[in-house]
Amino acid sequence: MTQRQKQSFMAGALTSSVGIFISKAIGLFYIVPFTAMATENNMFFYSQAYTYYELLLNICTAGFPFAIAALVARYANKNDFKTVMLVRKLSMSLMLASGFIIAILFAMMSFPLAQGTLGPSAPIEDIKTLQTCFILLTFAIVTVPFLSVFRGFYQGLKELKVYAVSQVIEQVVRVGGLLALSAFFIYILKMNNIYAIYMGVFSTSLAAVIAIVYYYRFDRKNIGDLNRAARYQKEPAVPAKELFKELLLFGLPYLLASILGNSMSIVNNSFFMNAVKATSENYEYYTLVLGIMQTNCNKLTSIPQVLAIGFGAGIVPYLTISLENKNWKELQKNVLDCLDTVLYIGMPLFICLLALAEPIYYVMYGDANLTIGAEVLRWSSAISITGTLSPICSSMMMTLRLRRQSIFYLFIGFVVKFVSFFVLIDMFGYSGALTSSILTSFVVIFLNLQLIQNKYHVHYGRTFKRFFRICLCLFAMNGSFVLLRLTGLDAVGHGRLMGTLILAVYGIVGMGVYYFTSSCLGLPKAILGLNLTQLIKRFRKRGKA
Repeated sequence: MTQRQKQSFMAGALTSSVGIFISKAIGLFYIVPFTAMATENNMFFYSQAYTYYELLLNICTAGFPFAIAALVARYANKNDFKTVMLVRKLSMSLMLASGFIIAILFAMMSFPLAQGTLGPSAPIEDIKTLQTCFILLTFAIVTVPFLSVFRGFYQGLKELKVYAVSQVIEQVVRVGGLLALSAFFIYILKMNNIYAIYMGVFSTSLAAVIAIVYYYRFDRKNIGDLNRAARYQKEPAVPAKELFKELLLFGLPYLLASILGNSMSIVNNSFFMNAVKATSENYEYYTLVLGIMQTNCNKLTSIPQVLAIGFGAGIVPYLTISLENKNWKELQKNVLDCLDTVLYIGMPLFICLLALAEPIYYVMYGDANLTIGAEVLRWSSAISITGTLSPICSSMMMTLRLRRQSIFYLFIGFVVKFVSFFVLIDMFGYSGALTSSILTSFVVIFLNLQLIQNKYHVHYGRTFKRFFRICLCLFAMNGSFVLLRLTGLDAVGHGRLMGTLILAVYGIVGMGVYYFTSSCLGLPKAILGLNLTQLIKRFRKRGKA
C-alpha cells in the first residue's frame, strides 16, 4: 500500500467509523434518561429482549439486503429492468414470509423461552413481563426485514441519499418514540416503570413502519420510470428460481456467520441465570448484574467496536485488489496496516474503560448500583478490543476467499464459549461469563490470523514490536490518570455535570500523553502514514466531498 493509498484507506475507514460512531452515540445517550425512567433493575428485560431480537433479525435477513443490492445493481447495469423488478417482488415475498414465520414461532415459544431464560427461581410476574417483551418484538421481526428490502433495492440503484435518510429517520423515530412514550406512561399516566421497557421494545416497530412509509412516498415519485422501462423491455426476465438460488447462495453464509458471531450474547442470555445458580435470595442481584452487563456496559464497550465496521469495510477493496493482482507483498502489508491501526486507536479506548470505569459509569448512569456497575465495566472493558479485532479478522478471512474456514472457526468459538462459560462461572462467578467471551474472541482471532499467515505468508513480527511500543504509551497514559487522582480530582460525588467536566479533563490529558509519547516513538507516522494535523485535514476534505 503506497503512502497515498494508506492515507485514502485511513480517511475512508475513519469516515465509515465516524458515521457509525454518531449512531452509537445516539444510542449511548438515550440510554441515560431511558434507564432513569425504566429503573436499572428493569433494564435486564430490555437487554434480554434485544439480544433475541438481533438474533432473530439476523435469521430473517442475514446477508439478503446486500444480495438484493448486488442483484439489482447487476441487472440494472445490463438494462434488464424486468429482472430488477422481479428481484424486488421476490425479495419482498421472501422477507415477509420469513418474518411472519419467525414471528409466529417466537410468539408461540415466548413463555417457555422466558421461563428457561430467567431460571427456576424466577417469579411468575417476571416471566410474564419478559414474555410480553418478546411478544412486542414480533411486530419488529415482521416490519424490519420488510424495510431491509427497500434499502437493498435502492442501494442497488445507487440511491444512497434515500438509503441514508431512511436510516436517520428510523433512528430518530426509534429514540424519540422510546423517550416520549416512556415519559408519557411513567410521568403522565403514572404507570409502572416496566412500561418504559415495553415502549422501548415497541418503538423499534414504530420506527420501521415510519421508515417504510418514507420509502412508499419515495416509491410513488420514482418507481414509475422503472415500471415503464420493464414494460417496454422485449427480453424476458431471469427465471425466479435462478434469482432465488442467487439470493440464498449470497445470504446463507452470512446467516451462519452472523448466528455464530452472536453466540456470546446468546449463551449469556440463555444460560446465565441457570449457570450462576440463582436462588430466590440472590435472583434480583443476578438479574441486575446481567442487565448492567448486557445493556449498560455493552453500550460503552461497543464504542471502540465501531472501528471493526469502519476498518472492516475499509480494508475490503484493498485486499480484494491485492488478491486479484496476486500482489502478495501488498496483501501482506494491507493486513498488517489494518491490525496496527486498530490496535493503535483501540487500545487507549480499552485502557480508559478499564482505568476510569468508576467515573465513566457514574457520569453515564449515576451512583445507583455504582459499585457493581464499575466492577462489571472493568471486566467488560477487554471485550472492547477483542470484540473489535475478532470481526475484523473474520472480515479479512471472507475477503481473502477463506469463507468456509471463517465460519468453521466461528463455530469453534461457539463451542469454546459454551464450554468455558459454565466452567468459568463456576470458578469465578458472574465475571466468568465475560472472561469466557474474551477467551472466545482470542481463539477466533488466533485461528484466523494463523490461517492468514500460513496461506498468504503474513508474518506479525512488525505488529508485535509496535504493540509493545503502544503498551509503553498506555503505561504513560495510565500514569497521568494516577497523577490526576493524587491531586484530588475525582469525578465521582461532584454531581454528574461536574463529573462529566472532570472526566473530560482525564480524557484530554490521557489522550494527550498517549499521542505525545507515541509520537516520540514514531508510531503515528509509521502506522497512520501521516501526522495528526494532516489526517484531520484530509478527513475534513473527504467529509465535505
